[in-house]
Amino acid sequence: MTDSASAPASRPSPPEPDPQAVASESVDPRTARTDRRIVAGALRLLREGGPQRVTIEAVSALTGVAKTSIYRRYDNSPQLLEAALRHTAAAAGSLPEGATWEQALTEAVELLLRDMGLGVAITLLQEPGSATAQVLRSSVVRPRMDALRSLLQRDRDRGLIRASVDLDMVVDFILGAAYAHVARYGSLDEQWTERVHRAVTDLICVPPDED
Repeated sequence: MTDSASAPASRPSPPEPDPQAVASESVDPRTARTDRRIVAGALRLLREGGPQRVTIEAVSALTGVAKTSIYRRYDNSPQLLEAALRHTAAAAGSLPEGATWEQALTEAVELLLRDMGLGVAITLLQEPGSATAQVLRSSVVRPRMDALRSLLQRDRDRGLIRASVDLDMVVDFILGAAYAHVARYGSLDEQWTERVHRAVTDLICVPPDED
């Protein structure tokens, strides 16, 4: 029997470890708990008082985490706010495959108005050029509105929505209608998304007899 015949079969090399997974496993549990306390405190301030309340000083006072510990993680308050917003957006999850634009509408309304509170809308309208507003738009508002628009585009490509419809204006109308309803009545009722979906459908969709 030759040496080559008696040699054991070669095994495939093990996959390279995921650097992020290794890093997450190596994080000290106390550090992870502190991270969660900071984000939870920022989210509480966001919901109760709006984005302008989310400062490193306020989070430190609320959570008991030293300002020096927070500054080791975030250079400034806008960075801290962005981390909290991204955490909220990630927790909300993405839309399932085959979702309808009504589902995208519902998810957007739940996140922007019910989960984050009216302080988000106030900041976007009163201080549109501020660093806080820029973080809100890039982290939360645009991703949710873009998801809604992409599903509207899909339905238009399928011939379900009239080709002449300006989808960007539809998205603006929907978001504006939500804020207008809150201004008039103080909050959105449970049937609001269903009602606005029905109203917009009547305006933009191709009637069945025109298929």
